[in-house]
Amino acid sequence: MVYCSKCGTKNPDEARYCNSCATALASAESTGSQSAPPQPGQAPLPPQLQPGQKATLLDYLSHYQGLQYHWVGRFVAFVFDAILVMAPVYVFLVFAGWLFGGFLGFVGLGGIILFLYSAFFEYKWGATIGKMIMGLRVVSTQGKLELPNAMIRNITKIYTLLLLIEFIVTLVVETTDAHQRYLDKLAKTTVVGKK
Repeated sequence: MVYCSKCGTKNPDEARYCNSCATALASAESTGSQSAPPQPGQAPLPPQLQPGQKATLLDYLSHYQGLQYHWVGRFVAFVFDAILVMAPVYVFLVFAGWLFGGFLGFVGLGGIILFLYSAFFEYKWGATIGKMIMGLRVVSTQGKLELPNAMIRNITKIYTLLLLIEFIVTLVVETTDAHQRYLDKLAKTTVVGKK
């Protein structure tokens, strides 16, 4: 087995790239053969997925099953966190509306609380509760994760449409780290599996 130096995932000995994060593995780098023939039953990698090249997240997702699991895990963690935050906010608004008579609601209140919750938990513990359950954590690519970085990477959670737009941009913009959303690049953070 070959362990990925970036994410720690175990990969088969013949693997040239990590099945989780698409990083070139040491065995491929040490042989120097970047264009080795594919294994039987394995499609050749396109030129943009060769070591040192940039590719879109869609390119990475179409070739790495482990990366697909990673992004599904992130989505499940987000849904869990959204329910965890939005349910109490909704109950509060319904109760307060009943108590004071009439409709009481602020469309952005849940999003603001989700943003603050996500930024604080990621800064303090490296993960929200949803990410902890899914075995994920947020790390800085430049040392210790600071609160401003956590706030930058979570700002689109204030409004769901912004989060959707950011994810679409993430899918089509070229990257060298297939674990980063677009705002992760700006915040200099990435999401990895817990070791």
